Amino acid sequence: MKDYEKLQKDCINELRHLGIKLGSISAWKINNRAKSRWGLCQMNSDGTYSIEIAYRLLSDDNISEKACKETIIHELLHTCKGCMRHTGKWKYYAEVVNQVYGYNIKRITQGYEKGVENYSVNEMSIKYIFTCGKCGATIYRKRESKFTQNYKYYGCARCGAIAWSKKSVG
Repeated sequence: MKDYEKLQKDCINELRHLGIKLGSISAWKINNRAKSRWGLCQMNSDGTYSIEIAYRLLSDDNISEKACKETIIHELLHTCKGCMRHTGKWKYYAEVVNQVYGYNIKRITQGYEKGVENYSVNEMSIKYIFTCGKCGATIYRKRESKFTQNYKYYGCARCGAIAWSKKSVG
């Protein structure tokens, strides 16, 4: 098992060394439940942030410390002012960190990029598949949501087009 506290401190120091001002982090958690994401940053009602990292990142010997640090830094960048989305300032900071430290921080990282197979999604639980008519991006949803009900009004995160087609699976 990797030393989570040491990785946190190393990542914070690397960002501070670059002059990147982080928000206040009130909680660090190891997420044992989710298999669909490597990390998560949430803003709390008091303006602080909670960061969760997948247990698998820390426990899997096939995943390097560098790959763990990329995820931790990805989530830390969300604590910077104006960086909750993967655009603008967040994207700029990620590019700077990648150039200086040789990381591969980006919006989405596949399992093979971390040295493991992708988490499998239980296809039987998927109820909706949405496909962007412009770039072909695909979104899978297991349950009804604002997006599934109003998908015609949402822009694609990849290309910005509002051109979704919907397929109900089950």
